[in-house]
Amino acid sequence: MKTIIRFRNLLLAIAALAVLVAIPFSERLSFDQRIESFFADDHSDVRILKRSQADFGSDEFVIVAWSEPQLFALEGQAAEAGMSLEQILDMPDLVPTLEEAAAERIRVLAGRLNAIPGVRPEKTRHLAGFLQDAPRSRNTRRALLRLFEGTLVGADGHTTGIILVLDPAVQGGSAREAMFDGIRKTAADFSSEAAVAGEPVQVFDMFQMVEQDSRQLFIVSLVILSAVLLTMFRSLRWMLAPVGLVLGSVVATRALLYASNLQLSMVGSMLNSLLTVIGIATVMHVIVHYRDLRLSSPGDDIAQRIMIAVQTLRELGWPVFWTCATTAVGFGSLFVSRITPVRSFAMMMCLATAVVLVACAAVLPATLASGRHVRIPPRVPLESWLDRILAVTCSTLNRHPISTALACLLIIGAAVPGIFMLTIETDFSRNFRESSSIVQSLRFVESHLGPAGSWEVAFDAPEELTDEFLEDISELTERLRLISPDRSLLQVLSLTDITDLPPRIFGPVRTLERMKRQYPELIRSFYNPETHRMRIVLRSREQQPSESKERMINEVKTTVENFFFDVPEGEAGYTASGMFVLLTRVIESLNADQLNSFLCASTGILISMTIAFRSLRIGLISLLPNIFPVAVLLGSLGWLGIPTNIGTAMIASVSMGLTVDSTIHYITAFERARRESSITEALHIAHGSAGRAVVLAQLALVAGFLVLTASRFIPLVYFGALMSVSLVTGVFGTLVLLPVLLKWTTPAETTNA
Repeated sequence: MKTIIRFRNLLLAIAALAVLVAIPFSERLSFDQRIESFFADDHSDVRILKRSQADFGSDEFVIVAWSEPQLFALEGQAAEAGMSLEQILDMPDLVPTLEEAAAERIRVLAGRLNAIPGVRPEKTRHLAGFLQDAPRSRNTRRALLRLFEGTLVGADGHTTGIILVLDPAVQGGSAREAMFDGIRKTAADFSSEAAVAGEPVQVFDMFQMVEQDSRQLFIVSLVILSAVLLTMFRSLRWMLAPVGLVLGSVVATRALLYASNLQLSMVGSMLNSLLTVIGIATVMHVIVHYRDLRLSSPGDDIAQRIMIAVQTLRELGWPVFWTCATTAVGFGSLFVSRITPVRSFAMMMCLATAVVLVACAAVLPATLASGRHVRIPPRVPLESWLDRILAVTCSTLNRHPISTALACLLIIGAAVPGIFMLTIETDFSRNFRESSSIVQSLRFVESHLGPAGSWEVAFDAPEELTDEFLEDISELTERLRLISPDRSLLQVLSLTDITDLPPRIFGPVRTLERMKRQYPELIRSFYNPETHRMRIVLRSREQQPSESKERMINEVKTTVENFFFDVPEGEAGYTASGMFVLLTRVIESLNADQLNSFLCASTGILISMTIAFRSLRIGLISLLPNIFPVAVLLGSLGWLGIPTNIGTAMIASVSMGLTVDSTIHYITAFERARRESSITEALHIAHGSAGRAVVLAQLALVAGFLVLTASRFIPLVYFGALMSVSLVTGVFGTLVLLPVLLKWTTPAETTNA
């Protein structure tokens, strides 16, 4: 440590230079905005989706919907207000047509939307285009309108929409942002009530909000943390050191990730916030310990200050190393996840933790020893009250250890059943605030037009289509419709709906040939004659409970499996996939991985703590204070009926990795005091030193994390709030449960009585 102190200014200069060099590279770190990035490239659902896109073209579509008061014409007059589509179609001897003004408005808007780069105009669908090319037959037109009900026309008879198919080459970046901005602006200019919805819009908005909010709120949280630290220590030195360490670590980590050809994902957006936790907590422990040594030292000359700096680093060097190591173990447990961004996030956080450790070695020596006049960090306002509370708490624990342990067991026992009541939030619109444009648009589309979630059932077709085969597919289509007769929950669109259009006198195959000449792109979207693949398209309501989504997916798969009983499921036979399924599977996979990663984190921390303190006893008792906040947090979510989302699905492993830091510092302080004191006295000393640092660090971090609750992206709100709760309950585990365990398990003998 003396060598590090001797070259402290050189180390700080090298670190500062490295950060300056890293800044431009850190800014180049990109953000992977594909929902497919949540899965490995060889994941079955992703392979199936890519095959479907190759067979039938891109399924990325955007719905632009609005209310057209006079949409249909009835015998030369506009339909009466309030008439539903069914009422209009049931009018005798009526050939359904659009009001000329309404048809022209639809064509004009479609033309403007088609001019936006990224939109494929040849695939744009709207009611005016279909009815213009349709025969003047009353029955044919009625069948067409019933076919397009829920996609191009609403059941209310006056809501209509335009479906835009997006160019799959436009993925992420400024081009995609310009495309969606252009669609929204064009729709808003056309009608102030126009809604723009669709899964690509939801996914894009999600990634945009995560990227923008995580960066902006990180800056805000740093400002708040700076103010809190300045209020605590009333000195720029003790404020700039932790803030500078966090900023430098973030820049260096992002630059290293860029150099490693990695990309940030939605999960990785938490990188900055978690680095803040690790950095601030570590520095806070060092500052408080340095202050205690300075206050207990009789002299205050330069030599004395340097000696105290050396002593501080010597006594906290190993604890800091092991806090970083156990934090890395906690995040490293996420490597067991089947979700690609989660595994990448695990690697990122392991790298980030190593960067924080290096940053501590470069920044802290100069912070503690450089300068002719290094002020002693002053006592925090109300710290005397904190000292009294900690002293009373420790005395109470020493007098009533059994009652305290029973109280902790009662809390855990009450919380654990809630873990088994946890539900999964797969309604993707719940990731956004109710007031957001995407939620308002999605609600309009799904309440006035039809379901916005898209998926499919694809299967092999014979080289030559026959009437018998198409009749079988018609039967399958009807079976799928029986799953949910409510068209607002599930719509089923099939090629046989087109072959059933009147007149039917020539049979399905002949009708298909006729329709292929009129609507080639529509037919191509259902059937690829080159690959001999056919599909049935399903539209499902996005805004519905996760149980309903999962039940619907399983019922569709069961229905298809029973129909194709002699055909294998998978790429060689029938498949069920799509964005609706992928979005549902993301959270399910995260939650399914949570138990495995939690077990890995617990095992890794047990091994690390056993090695760090050379004691299996310490390793075992260190687990309980860190399992405590996880059990209380997840159990509370279950009891309160709060569904888990992307922001909560990894909270167990993340919480374990972060709260163990306090445990290490407390046990280190206790073991150091035990060399010359009794168990009771050592607990009082640990409570008054490490315990104080734990509380001060967590208070500062909670103030920073609560900033995330201002995010527009709900999972970030959850993450900020739950991390704050986790930090608070972690303090309880460290300062209440851990001392009781140490009192009961520590041998009574002392090495130096």
